[in-house]
Amino acid sequence: MVTHTRAPLRADRLRALNVPRTVEVELDAHGFPFAIEEEGRGKRIVEEILEAWRIDDEWWREPITRQYVEVVLEGGGHMVLFEDLKAKQWFMQTP
Repeated sequence: MVTHTRAPLRADRLRALNVPRTVEVELDAHGFPFAIEEEGRGKRIVEEILEAWRIDDEWWREPITRQYVEVVLEGGGHMVLFEDLKAKQWFMQTP
């Protein structure tokens, strides 16, 4: 059984989870990620591309146009990369 702590909810204690972080992406001859470089982590090689997809959404407000790629990095790290096609900027998130 879970009981209420009676502690007040505080907005200053809320934080976003899995926020995208900017990353530098090196592309191969076919335009797919070959390597990434995240600040403070150095260059990491993409071993495998698991899936790729594109999202075009919210055309009635501020359009979102992104190209996503789910990858496995050298050593086994797993992440999702996406390029904001309007801003020409790459981001990373953990799946």
